[in-house]
Amino acid sequence: MAGWSNMYKTRFSLNENGFTLMEMIVVLVIIGLLISCGISFYDGYIENAKIVKAKSQISVMQGGMDSWYAEHGCYPQTAEEQMLAGLDLEVEDPWGVLYQIAVEPAGTAYSIWTTNIVFHQNKVVIGSGRNGRSDEPALGDVFE
Repeated sequence: MAGWSNMYKTRFSLNENGFTLMEMIVVLVIIGLLISCGISFYDGYIENAKIVKAKSQISVMQGGMDSWYAEHGCYPQTAEEQMLAGLDLEVEDPWGVLYQIAVEPAGTAYSIWTTNIVFHQNKVVIGSGRNGRSDEPALGDVFE
């Protein structure tokens, strides 16, 4: 009986199948590709969220600029006037940089933009207005 038990163990262990090295490599390559695609998708998702947040922040600032224009007939030109108009000049864009504001000398037009170039694009988020009317913030070309 002892011989039968020994033969069964040997025979059973010879029939075990596992993954070959090649199969393991293929599986690891596929997993790596899926992870890299996921990271790429995630980065794009995060960047789009930052763009939406920047547009929202610029819209709020545009509201202050338009309110000032309605009361005074021109956009606020100095930092003091911009603060009185309700603009928070210390607010950072989603990339951690202060927004830039430029007002034409006559006070009839302005631009507010991010200084950080949007991920994988040669664009910045910009909002502008002229004569009391603001344009919806959008991606715009980098200023040179």
